[in-house]
Parts: sequence; structure tokens; C-alpha cells
Amino acid sequence: MSKKIGFVGLGTMGFPMAVNLKKAGFEVIGYDAFKGIYEKASAAGITMVETLKEVAEQADEAIISMVRDYAQNVDIIFGENAILSAQPKNKTIIVMSTLDPDTMNQLGKKVEEESDLRLISAAVSGGASGAQAGTLSIMTSGSEDIVKSFQPYFDAIG
Repeated sequence: MSKKIGFVGLGTMGFPMAVNLKKAGFEVIGYDAFKGIYEKASAAGITMVETLKEVAEQADEAIISMVRDYAQNVDIIFGENAILSAQPKNKTIIVMSTLDPDTMNQLGKKVEEESDLRLISAAVSGGASGAQAGTLSIMTSGSEDIVKSFQPYFDAIG
């Protein structure tokens, strides 16, 4: 059985990243606020769900966030029917948005104070072509053992 990974944000960068995870043998549980992507994502083998809460409930160990900015990350983590509404335990949110270190530290502290989740930063560089080719540069920070445990995901997309 393949591991199920949650993936939030199936836009220009996120969609090909999720497809590459699927090609690498992971089951991808996807969510995007733009419902127009659902048919395309389903056709690519991504299991699409209607709420962020469902992503958190179905993911085995990690949920990747590939949304635009800090405000969207706060919304998908802490908002109504968001990731924390599922009260997930022993999972990690991997924020792949490019946010400054102070902002990431604040977000990580807030996640750890309000839940049993961990948060690591894994900002990407390489644009849409890198996302499609699976050659993104990934700059990680967080607990070294946690970051290393997710290396198979990073290998699939970068």
C-alpha cells in the first residue's frame, strides 16, 4: 500500500508537483479552492476531496501546502473546516510556499501551540517548468530528522 499524502494548492506549480508525487507511487489526496481543477486532477489519478478537513483525515503522515502566501497558509491551517478542524495527530504540514524565515517560525510556533502537528518549511524554486519536470530546488528547514523522513516526497518533485 502506498503512503497517502495530502496536497493543498493545485495551481500552476502545485498541480504538476502532485502529479509527480502520484507518478512516484504515492496516493495523493488533493484539495484546491478552485473547483475547476478537480476534473483534471482526478483524471491524473489524484483523489480529490471537498474540504481541508478531509485532507487532514485521509493523509497518513504529511500534508503539503503549496498556496500563494502567509494569509492563505493561515486560512488552510486554522480557518473554518481547515486542517486543524480534523484534530489530526502525529502529522506534519510541509509548507512549500516561499515565506520569509520569521514568518515561518511564527507559523510553526502557532501550529505547535494549537495542535499535535509539526510544521516544516520546504520552499521551492524553479518555476512551472521545474515543477513539471520534477527538478525544483527545495530549501528545507525544521527538525533535521523530520525533514529527512520526508526525503522520498522531495525526491519525487525536486
